[in-house]
Amino acid sequence: MKTKVFTFFFINKAVIIMNILGFYLFAKITEDVVEKEYILVIDRWIETHINAIQTPLLTKFMVTLTHFNGAIGIFVFSLLMMLFLVYKRWYNDLLFYFFAVLGANIAYIFIKMIVQRVRPSSDILSIATHSFPSGHATMATAMALALYFILAKRVSSLGLRSVIVIACIVWPIFIAFSRVYLDVHWLSDVLAGIGLGVFWVTLIELINRLKNKVG
Repeated sequence: MKTKVFTFFFINKAVIIMNILGFYLFAKITEDVVEKEYILVIDRWIETHINAIQTPLLTKFMVTLTHFNGAIGIFVFSLLMMLFLVYKRWYNDLLFYFFAVLGANIAYIFIKMIVQRVRPSSDILSIATHSFPSGHATMATAMALALYFILAKRVSSLGLRSVIVIACIVWPIFIAFSRVYLDVHWLSDVLAGIGLGVFWVTLIELINRLKNKVG
């Protein structure tokens, strides 16, 4: 039994490390925000200076980008993704994607209700919901990471695998940056969202791998 547990941990050590780091990032930032630690000073500094890089063209691009990862964008992408998985008959991956994305969505909404952090005062977008953690950052991370776990195991080409890795990293980073740029989130909001997304999806992936191993 101990040998099987050790083997499972060894084989999946990269995902386990990601899970631990994701949880730590989310938990640490949550603690700092709730306890009003130094990270709030960093948040304020960035909010004060972000307008130095704002331009009309870049702002228009960021608004478009952030809307693509809004509720409608997430629904459309996820629907197409799940239809693709059904078409390919990758039913195990379909369940994985469903629970990864749905769970991340429920988690960030629930945490917003608990923390109830006020958003920055944005002159670009007006949003009434609470700020912490960033739903856009959480969902972009969750969808990108779920997509990586589904596709990477089926790709043998190092070049194509590298493209998938880069795309799945750049996607949530761009979305997270757009939320800070548009002044609708503090930096700590998006960092916590990324941490939450990584933690949740890697947890579901580990459960999925354990289930497949036992099965």
